[in-house]
Parts: sequence; structure tokens; C-alpha cells
Amino acid sequence: MSTNVSPEQAAAAALVKLLAARPELRSIVWTVGETPGVLRGRQIAETGNGEIVDACAELMGGTVARAVLSRDSDRQGIAQLVTDYAGVSVDVWASYPLPDTHGLTSTDLHQILVGRPIGTLALLPGDAR
Repeated sequence: MSTNVSPEQAAAAALVKLLAARPELRSIVWTVGETPGVLRGRQIAETGNGEIVDACAELMGGTVARAVLSRDSDRQGIAQLVTDYAGVSVDVWASYPLPDTHGLTSTDLHQILVGRPIGTLALLPGDAR
């Protein structure tokens, strides 16, 4: 029997080790085998500031890079970590909504407007108009 481990097996073993050490990282969607020997993770969050990627960095090492993407008044934050863990390359990122100039995220607006009958007024918090 061969003791050689394939790149996919190494990435899978790293994922098992990662989730055993930090069970909360199960909320990330992990993929093995897209690129041989690379463990990839992603999370599209409705709240937060990419803290899940910070938790990955605490365990695996490395520095989290952050960026802001804007389209019209919709803003998204991106947190990304590219590092090595247990002999495997890891690329993990999370996106999350950022407030607009009035302090509201698209998730906030959705919660305010959902289920509201057409023609009724919605009261927006603060100076958001």
C-alpha cells in the first residue's frame, strides 16, 4: 500500500484538522479538488465584518486583506486570507454588507421593507431618506 498522499487528500486532511480545532469554521463553504492541493473557503454573510476570516488567520497564520467594493449605493466588504496550513495552500474569503452613506445596509433595507403592503410608508432610522 502506498503512503503517498494525493493533493486532494492532503487538502481534505487539512480541512478535517481545521474544523476539529475551530468548529465554528463550519459556516464557511469549503471546497477541495477545484485546484489540486488547494483548500478554498467562502462565506457570503448578511452581517458582520469578515470576522470568520480573522478566526481562520488566528489558527492558520497569515494576514487578512480587506477591500471595499461599491456598485451604486450598495457597498460590500471583502476579507481574504491566503496562507499555508498543514502543508496545504489555503484561500478563504468572506463578503459582507457595508452601510451606505445613511448608515443602512441592503440587509437593513430588506428587513424594513419586507412584507410591507404596496403604498405604505416605511420609516427609516436616523437621517436615512
